[in-house]
Parts: sequence; C-alpha cells; structure tokens
Amino acid sequence: MIRRLLLALCLSVAAAGSVAAQPASPPPAPGDESHWQEVGATGFATKRLVLASACAEACPWGELGEFVRDAMKPAGYEIILCRNCNRTEGPRIVAEARFPPPLVDDDLRHGTVKRIKARIDFGITEASMMKWAYEGKFIYAKDGPYPNLRLIARIEDPTYLLVAVKPGLGITSLAEIRERRLPVRILTWMQPSEAPVLDYYGLDRESLKSWGASIVTPKDVTAETPFDVIISSLASPANNPESSFWTKLTVYHDLDYLELPQDLRDQMVAKVDMVHTVARWGVLPGVDRNIASVGRSGEVVFARDDMPDDMAYAAAKAIDENRGELKWFVRPYSIDPRTVGDGKGVPLHPGAARYYREKGYIK
Repeated sequence: MIRRLLLALCLSVAAAGSVAAQPASPPPAPGDESHWQEVGATGFATKRLVLASACAEACPWGELGEFVRDAMKPAGYEIILCRNCNRTEGPRIVAEARFPPPLVDDDLRHGTVKRIKARIDFGITEASMMKWAYEGKFIYAKDGPYPNLRLIARIEDPTYLLVAVKPGLGITSLAEIRERRLPVRILTWMQPSEAPVLDYYGLDRESLKSWGASIVTPKDVTAETPFDVIISSLASPANNPESSFWTKLTVYHDLDYLELPQDLRDQMVAKVDMVHTVARWGVLPGVDRNIASVGRSGEVVFARDDMPDDMAYAAAKAIDENRGELKWFVRPYSIDPRTVGDGKGVPLHPGAARYYREKGYIK
C-alpha cells in the first residue's frame, strides 16, 4: 500500500476517390479565416509536404509526425505538420486533399493554436482507421469508402483491450451491471474496438440511462474523475494522453481487472481487426496475473495514390533507415520488416513497395 501511495504521489507531481496532385495550395474556402498559418507553396510539385499529424504533447500521431519530419529532412524534404488533422479526420482529409479542419477546444488545450493554410499531402493514423476508411466501415460508413488511400509504412504500437472496475462495485463480470441495474459510470471511448464489449453485455446508452448509469469519454481524466468501470482498447503504461489515465486511475483506486469471455474475444478478432494476446503480470499497476485479452498494434504513415512514386519511396526509405530513433518516444514504437508493408487490405503505395522489395522485406 505504501508503495502505491508513493507512486501516486510521484504521478501527481509529474502529471495525452482519387484526388489530383496539387502543385501549390490554393486559398481556403471563403469565410473561413480563423487561426490560419501561412506556409507558402506546398504539394507534390515541391519538396514541401503537409502531413496530417496531431498535437505536440505526446499525442502518438504528433510524435510520429515529428519522427517522419526529422527522418525525411536529410533527403531534402520539408515536412510541415498539421497539428489538428487528428481524431478520426486524418483519412478523410488525406483522401480528399482537404485543408485542415477548424480548431476545437481540445486542440487549444493541447497547444495547437494555428491551422496550416495548405492542403494535406499525406498523414499518420491508426492502422485500423486507415482500413475502415478505405473500406467505408464503422466510423467511415457514412462518408467512405476512400479507395485512393495507400500505405507507406506500418509502425508497431501495441495497446490492450482491458476492463477494470472499482473494488467497491463487488462484481466479477460486466453482466452483473445489467442484472443488478447498477448505476455505474463507464469510462470508454466507444470506438469500434470497444463498443462490442458493451453490445455483448446489453449495455446500450438507453438501457444504462434507464437505471441511472452512463457512458463517459475518458478525456482529461484526473484521479478525482468520477467513474466505476473502464473499458478501453488503449490500455498501456505509456504517458500519451489517450492512455495515461490507465496508470493514474489504477494507482489511485486499486482497480480490479476482469477477463472477457473467449467467445467475445473471438468475435472482436473476427470483426474489428483485433488480435489475441495476453496482458501480462505488471503491464499496469494492479495487473497481478496474466489476463487473456485482445489488442491492436499499428500506426500507419499513409498517402493517396497520386503521391509520386519517388516521394513514397523516399518516405519509406527515411522511415526505415531511422527506425532506431523510435525507441526514444513516449509510446513503445517499433518497425518489423515483416509487417511494415502490411496494410491489412489497403494497398501498399508502389513507391514504398519498390523500396521494401529492394530491402527484401516483401517479395
């Protein structure tokens, strides 16, 4: 207990369709003049490319954007980071060569106060999101598919789907929430990699609301944030904004971790691109045994099919040759030559494919 209190004190002191190539970016839509940052000529006719990235405060797509920017600089490329081309927007923005979206409060809270005044050339997102956008599934069902998306490089980045509850709840299965009509507050992002858990146990919003329960997004979580249950596929000991709440809450509240049934795990592997894995002892404080689970791994650098082959080749080469730098970031990134060109159904850009063939990573 003393060790947990000391760790909690430390945390409180330390406390995440094809589009034609654009020779240069035209002005934004009339009437939208807020927060623009002029960056001059960009696009495939230049070596100044705009990358859909994310915030500079340890956001995974933000720090990977910095990695790509620094990796490509020696080859003569200037990579300009769009810091608010994030959340679910990246695949849409890249596919349609859009301008960055308007800033929102969440951008401002994480230090993004300017919008790049240029169209987006390529991007970084989560591997499953790229696949869902390419296929027009889940969160992209209304506006996709985007068949012009192409993979440049897959970067491994593992997280677990974990379920945890406060000990005072006294439950051993999420099924008891419905059976006992418990007025719990469930922290979850409700992503396609999490929603099947609630569906399996019949925990839809309306039913939960009927007995005083609720679903809350785990944004800006502190030790004082009211909650009873966590369901998240971003479980990790890393301190990026999307995952750091796990360490905070499990230290302060001595969480109990539940194991999901085999048939639910099988369903998630089959339907939402998860993989079977084990959350091993100590992966988070309070995980005192190996827990059979599912997980996801993979962020992607991706582009459109109109990116010139030599640019995609240069990007793949720079990312591969500088992969040793990935160990110094907040998330545990790595590149596996056996998976770097695997888009899970999204085609590999021909320029990147040429590089990986030369290296013997693909045939």
